[in-house]
Amino acid sequence: MLPPYSLNNLFKEAGKEPDTMNVIKQLRANQIIAIILFLFSIFYLYVAFQIPDYALPRPVDSDLFPKVLGITMGLLSIALFFEKDKLDEKEAAGDPPADTSPSDEGGGQKKEADVSVWQKPETQIVVTVAAVGAYIFLLERAGFPLTTLFFVFGMTWFYGFTRHVVNAIVAGFIAFGFYFLLTRGLGVYLPPGLLPF
Repeated sequence: MLPPYSLNNLFKEAGKEPDTMNVIKQLRANQIIAIILFLFSIFYLYVAFQIPDYALPRPVDSDLFPKVLGITMGLLSIALFFEKDKLDEKEAAGDPPADTSPSDEGGGQKKEADVSVWQKPETQIVVTVAAVGAYIFLLERAGFPLTTLFFVFGMTWFYGFTRHVVNAIVAGFIAFGFYFLLTRGLGVYLPPGLLPF
C-alpha cells in the first residue's frame, strides 16, 4: 500500500496539482459561504421534512414555514455563489483596483477620526441588538403594528436611509400588511396593543 502523501507526489511529478486544490484556491469568500449555506439548507430541509403533520386539517401546517425557509435559503445560497464581486467586475473591465491601503499622505482608507461613532461596526451591532431587545420588550405592550412600524423606520433611518416619507410608507406597509395578513388571513394571534383592531 502506498503512503497517503504519495498521491500528491504523483501529481507534482506530473506537473499539476490535484484538481480539488485548484478549485478551492479559485473560490471567493462569497462562494465558500454560499457552499456552507447550501449544505446547511439541505440539512435544514431534511429536518423540516421530518416534522410530523398535525392531526387536524388546517390551512397552514406547522411544517410549511420551515420548508419554505429551507428552500429559500438554498435558492439564495445558489444566487450568492454565482454573484459577481465588484472587484471582479472592475478587473474584467480593465480598471485597476483602487488603492485602499493607508498611507502617510492621507490617501486610501478613511482615517478612524473621520468615521462617526455611530458608523463604526461595533456601535451598529450594539444599537441593533438594543433595538431588537426593545422590540421584544414593547411587542406585548405597544402591539405588533406600532412596534414593527417604529422598529423598521428607526433601523432604516439609523443605517442611513434619508428619504423619511418613503421610509415611513414602507415601514407602514410592512407593519400593517404583515399584521392583517397574519391575523385576518392566517388566523395567527398578534398583540394589537394600543390600537383598537
